[in-house]
Amino acid sequence: MLKHNTTNGILVVYLEGRLDVSVANEVEEGLADLIDNGGHTKVLLNMKDVDYMSSSGFRACISTLRKLNSKDGALKICNIKPAVKRIFDVIELTSLFDISETEEEAISSF
Repeated sequence: MLKHNTTNGILVVYLEGRLDVSVANEVEEGLADLIDNGGHTKVLLNMKDVDYMSSSGFRACISTLRKLNSKDGALKICNIKPAVKRIFDVIELTSLFDISETEEEAISSF
């Protein structure tokens, strides 16, 4: 089960640890369930406790972005650690996602 709460109608999901092949499918399915069954269209992924992301982790984020786009929703990401942010930059995904420094900044930008 993904740790999450709702703030101002925005679903804030707290990801943690390593987003690699061993957990990415579970994260992707959990996010899909929260969106489809919870009716959420504004989702913020707080990644302050994410230490590593593999291609499987990025796939889960992209899949979530596509699902929200199909529902006229929005996905934002905040609190990315520098090591993980470098991976976003290297594989040129920074421009695909709306990334904020803090949770408060991201929530106010929805």
